[in-house]
Amino acid sequence: MTQLAPPIAQAAVAPGAAMLGFSALAAQLRSEGVTLSDLFARTGLEPGDIDNAYAPMSQVQRMAVFANAQKLSSGSDVALRAGARQRIGDFGIHGFAMASSATFRDGLEFGIAHMQPAMPFLQPTLRVQGNLAILACAPAERFGAVLPFVAEFWRSSLNALFHRVLEVPLPARRLVCNYPAPAHWRSYAQVFGCTAEFGADVLEWHFDAAILDAACAGANSITHELCRRLCAAPAHGGYQAGGWPARVRGACLDDARCMVSVARLAERLGVSVRTLHRRLADEGVTFKRVVDETRKELAIGYLSNSNLPVVDIAERVGFTEATNFRKAFRRWTGKVPSDYRTGSA
Repeated sequence: MTQLAPPIAQAAVAPGAAMLGFSALAAQLRSEGVTLSDLFARTGLEPGDIDNAYAPMSQVQRMAVFANAQKLSSGSDVALRAGARQRIGDFGIHGFAMASSATFRDGLEFGIAHMQPAMPFLQPTLRVQGNLAILACAPAERFGAVLPFVAEFWRSSLNALFHRVLEVPLPARRLVCNYPAPAHWRSYAQVFGCTAEFGADVLEWHFDAAILDAACAGANSITHELCRRLCAAPAHGGYQAGGWPARVRGACLDDARCMVSVARLAERLGVSVRTLHRRLADEGVTFKRVVDETRKELAIGYLSNSNLPVVDIAERVGFTEATNFRKAFRRWTGKVPSDYRTGSA
């Protein structure tokens, strides 16, 4: 019988960073016949958490999931293959903020600053030496046997994200690893497009510095500013620490028109409408309040950072009639939309 991670004490499962990027890992394991229940066994996580980009997940839980994945996979290169599945949306609002940045340097610096909670054990830093850019990570030897898996998963994940942000492969020169060469070491060149060195004292990723000034394929100043505001908003931070309000907010952000029905969301999360309302109430909020807060933030962002007509903004935040949007906006803020256009808010 496969030995999974030991059970985690409840005290260790303190609200932490979002479950950013773990959908790809789950998808890879599912393709190998491993269920979410097995992947999350003895971690304190529930299968439904994987659908929430803002579900809290402690560092201890992350390590336990990685350990389970390593033991349950049929191949030694599962971390590389899982990371390669990543999409921009798998990194939540942070991924869209990076993709809409003006240049790759802007996006990378934003990612380093804001996605630390998703990978606190790696602590990435960026430095430039002449024509070479170096993305370095903390050695993190304290993670022992699971370190190679963690390093492979996040490097492969970032490689996929960078490719989608740039729409061209990252011009990598060299990958330096502070662990012995794995059985699948030849796969590194195929995944990263460069040679890999093992048994070093550092974790570093070297690439051409010129790419830092390349424009991001999806560069859009309005979208980027909206994403930055959402990342910085107090409500965003609060919802990151609270599971059920975060799930509703995440669904709003994922919906093209913020038209999230409570019935559809409850079905997606595998609970009844009554249970969803009860769990939100236990955390001191209502479904309507979370949806309204998200719509309000999006609306203020559009009004402050774009020239879109009010009727278009109303549609984008879930209203079929601009009149109803104006009434709701006054209820939310005590002001009218034009106040945010004139800068008098």
